[in-house]
Amino acid sequence: MKHGIYFFDSSVFMKAIQDFTAVIKEDPTNAQARLYRGRAYVKQHRYRNAIQDLAAAVHLDPSCWLAFYYRGCILRQTDPKRALQDFSVSVLINDTKENICSFLHRGIVYSEQCQWSLAICDFESVLALDSSVIFAYLNIGLILLLHLEQYYEAIQQFTNVIEIDPLNVRAYICRAQAYHKNHDLPNAVKDINRAIHLYPDKSQLYIIRGQYLVELKKDELASLCIQQFAEMDEESFMSQPVQRALIQSFCQNHDKAIECLYEATAIKPEPSPLVILGKIQMKADKTKDALRSFKKAMNLLMSSAKILPKTFETAELYYLTGLCYMEQKSLLRAHDAFSMAIRLHSRYPDAFYQRGLCRMQLRRAKCIEDFNRALTLCPSHFQAYMALATYYGSQGRYFQAILNCSEAIKIIPNSVQAYFYRGILKCQNKTFKAAIEDLSEVIDLNATCILAYYNRAICYHQIKDFRKALKDYGIILLLELNEEIAFKVLINRGLLYMELGDYANACEDFKGATLLSPDDSQIFQALGICYYRIHEFEDAVRSFDQALKLDPVSVDAYIGRGNSYMENGDEPGCKQAQKDFLRAIHLNPKCIKARVCLAYNLQVLGKFQRAWNQFTVAICMDPKCLAAYDGRASVCLQMGETFAAFLDTNAALKLTTTAPLLTNRGFINHLMGHLTCAMRDYQQAISVDPNYALAYFNAANIYFQNRQFSQAYCYYSKVLQLDPRNESAIMNRAVTNTLLNNTEEAKEDFEKAICLCPFSAAVYFNRANFYNGLKQYELAEKDISTALSIQPNDALMYKLRADIRGKLGFHKEAVEDYKQAVSIQDQIYSM
Repeated sequence: MKHGIYFFDSSVFMKAIQDFTAVIKEDPTNAQARLYRGRAYVKQHRYRNAIQDLAAAVHLDPSCWLAFYYRGCILRQTDPKRALQDFSVSVLINDTKENICSFLHRGIVYSEQCQWSLAICDFESVLALDSSVIFAYLNIGLILLLHLEQYYEAIQQFTNVIEIDPLNVRAYICRAQAYHKNHDLPNAVKDINRAIHLYPDKSQLYIIRGQYLVELKKDELASLCIQQFAEMDEESFMSQPVQRALIQSFCQNHDKAIECLYEATAIKPEPSPLVILGKIQMKADKTKDALRSFKKAMNLLMSSAKILPKTFETAELYYLTGLCYMEQKSLLRAHDAFSMAIRLHSRYPDAFYQRGLCRMQLRRAKCIEDFNRALTLCPSHFQAYMALATYYGSQGRYFQAILNCSEAIKIIPNSVQAYFYRGILKCQNKTFKAAIEDLSEVIDLNATCILAYYNRAICYHQIKDFRKALKDYGIILLLELNEEIAFKVLINRGLLYMELGDYANACEDFKGATLLSPDDSQIFQALGICYYRIHEFEDAVRSFDQALKLDPVSVDAYIGRGNSYMENGDEPGCKQAQKDFLRAIHLNPKCIKARVCLAYNLQVLGKFQRAWNQFTVAICMDPKCLAAYDGRASVCLQMGETFAAFLDTNAALKLTTTAPLLTNRGFINHLMGHLTCAMRDYQQAISVDPNYALAYFNAANIYFQNRQFSQAYCYYSKVLQLDPRNESAIMNRAVTNTLLNNTEEAKEDFEKAICLCPFSAAVYFNRANFYNGLKQYELAEKDISTALSIQPNDALMYKLRADIRGKLGFHKEAVEDYKQAVSIQDQIYSM
């Protein structure tokens, strides 16, 4: 055995094999001899014999981690699945630094099988055992760079390599590529310069530097790089037009590249240069020329029997032809070309994917089969998952679409496209909070993605998180964007402000929208509504005028303008409003809103019967129209038809129970003398809406009428909590406090009432009574005189002043006031 090991260590493998064979003959259970002979067979590339010996070693000694490791190495290319099992058992037995190669080889197998996360785990295990293994850093960096698009993390890995080995040119080249992907071109150029400094004879590095300089808009330096490359191997460069063309194309000089290849194919037409020519023509958006190039290549590939060889190169020709037809929107031709590519090469995932896209655009359900076939051939085909998501999304099958987006994200975890589309799908599926999470992820990845902000704002709007929605709309308007998106943002934000009741800001947004779309009548109509809400009625009228110029048959615009005219309060405005309401009815006789508005207009003009008729027509058209019942009840009251008003209010309450309707019925009961019923209605209105001030006020009046002053005081106080500027409630509470002998509170209430209504004769009259009761006759005389200056023809006021002046000893003045009171009373009786 020692003799064999000596020959093995001395690399004399034939003699070593002979010695180990002799040992095995004497002791067939010697696992160590089997292991060494297997390793010797490996060195002589006799892999079948090696596997037999290593299998025997494993059988004889299941804890022999080296046997598992070497067998895994042999099987790595032929049977990756079994190789993975062997490496896994090896590291399970021995996970120390001694067995570091098992982790390394298993990571390589995982990489070859596109299992990126598992590969990274193994390479990280290698680094945990030995942090100086450059190969592990490089592999992690390449996976992050080429497959996971995690460029910043890839840069860190390549930097680790450079820190260990500052002369590692591959690390500089890879880090330059990562910087380039991360759009950090200055650092990319620096790393390529370092690589060129280390390997000045590596011509390909000059081409890469040229490309980066072109992207940095440094065309002169880029040209210099190409010249340097040509000078390094001038004879080869000039004699190879294909290489020249590739370099020109690489530097985005497509026309020069095409010219080079035209010269080459004219002298000696061959399929390979023609294919390259076609690809460059595709880059230059010359699809017709590209098609001609591909057809020439096909003709050259065709055998004498007019049959194309079943090779990948031929299939790729049809694939590229299909892409050209797709660019020209010739979907049927593209479909046939991709089908031909698949027929020539049945394991062509990109051809299946592109044919699936064709079928999807042709509205053929078989597109799913193609996408699934592409994923079977290439499980990491990101675009196939995205295409499936698009198809399912177009069919309204949002759950399946979201699942496919999730699979795509597993392949490219930082894909803006996948997160964005999944967010849109969740938004359409009404799962707005989940959509916000995805759209926020998009914004984290790309802070200037306008569509992500826009859709997230819509989601926030839907879940009533208005503050965040407004913030997102504001960010969009700060970013550079086209007019179409700006217009949509202004409209959406304006509607949001309207929902919040902030009509002033909504008005500003709609004004901005009118500048972007001056021919949209709906915007001017919305602007008119906002002006109406902020009581700028002249501007509202102008906005509705513009809306009607753009759309002369807009019923809503006529109604809006009519309501704006009505708010002027004068008779010409009311008549103009009437014309607008009549036009609206003429355009749409079934428009209940127009009839109700016309009825209110007629009521304001004192034409009660005609108003009653319009409300009745509205009720006949829609027996559930609350506004019509309420309006007709109001007209009936003005016409003295109290019971009819009571019936209409009851009819409205059968449709819905609201505090205003209950309060109205209570008021009607009050007028009819049914105080108990009235109080019941007011109390029910308060229970429906505890913040409805009018119900408290009317209930307080009944308590006052019944001389229940304490209850009246409480209810008037409640009214003033809800509406502090209600002058009627303040004055009534002042009178109530007077009757309750709350002198100081009464004084405060009268002061507040006068501040709110300095020209109300009733307030001064009541305070005069108050001072008269307190025997403060001078103050009483002053207040009643003020009341008479505001309302000079009131007999009762003259009588009260006469009484007060009599008490002050002004008998002559008192007599004159009595005479004036009698004179006014006689005039009233004589009328």
